[in-house]
Amino acid sequence: MKKIIRHGNHSIANDNDGYMYSYNTSKGYNFDTHIHKCYEIIHVIKGELLYTVEENSYMLSDGDIILTTPAERHSFRFLKECEYEREFLHIYPEFLTKFPDVTDMLNSKKSGADNRIDAERVKKYELDVILKKIEYYCSNLLPETDLMVLTYTVQLITIINRILIDDTPEYSNIPIESKADFLLDYIDRHYAEEITAASVASKVFSSQQYVNKILKEKTGMTIKTYLNLRRVTAAKNLIMEGQKATNIYARCGFKDYSTFYRAFVKNTGMTPDEFKRVQNESTVSSAK
Repeated sequence: MKKIIRHGNHSIANDNDGYMYSYNTSKGYNFDTHIHKCYEIIHVIKGELLYTVEENSYMLSDGDIILTTPAERHSFRFLKECEYEREFLHIYPEFLTKFPDVTDMLNSKKSGADNRIDAERVKKYELDVILKKIEYYCSNLLPETDLMVLTYTVQLITIINRILIDDTPEYSNIPIESKADFLLDYIDRHYAEEITAASVASKVFSSQQYVNKILKEKTGMTIKTYLNLRRVTAAKNLIMEGQKATNIYARCGFKDYSTFYRAFVKNTGMTPDEFKRVQNESTVSSAK
């Protein structure tokens, strides 16, 4: 099993200088709240864990990066047993002395906010490629290793800063206790669009499995179940207004009539035509 720990020009007894790179695999384990005197960048290569920074929690999975600055309280735990493969880079303050603008970028970030960079943006901005180069120089020690790590670290932080400024959605920092309410509201506002359970979960940078868990705790339903219910409810209202089922399924977010039909029967116990007939009969009875 591959394992790399490279302290570079950092001494464990020194809280200010140098860097430390580590690559390792292990079984998932929990880590209580703690702080570092360094900037920590963790790249999750494999695994799924809940990572909390200050009061904000992030669900991390394959490819995600989590960033913490000195004095940001953080902890993590695994919701299920898994193989945890990760690499991390610790950057101590004096390592970047010649680049004060770089540390200013990170220090300007609000504590406990914008800590997670999802796998899609990690790939888009090639942060994983930069980390791979750092890994190379840490596992193949050369006279220029420390200089190269410094060079790539400056690139890494500069790009991360650009992502935080220009490419971080406003809903990335929703407190964990508010995520279920946010998702329900999001579905209510966007059910008619081409959204899926996976795309809904991505709005809070969480896995579909985790979002299903918090929604079930609040509503007893998964994302897919609630999404279909919301769409069927909209369809029922349109049918009651006199619209034909064959004309309205797309307006309610269903891709095709057969999918709509199955969801309608499952949620109402009736076909669209039966529902329309029952509603018409009820209207006639009420008018008498």
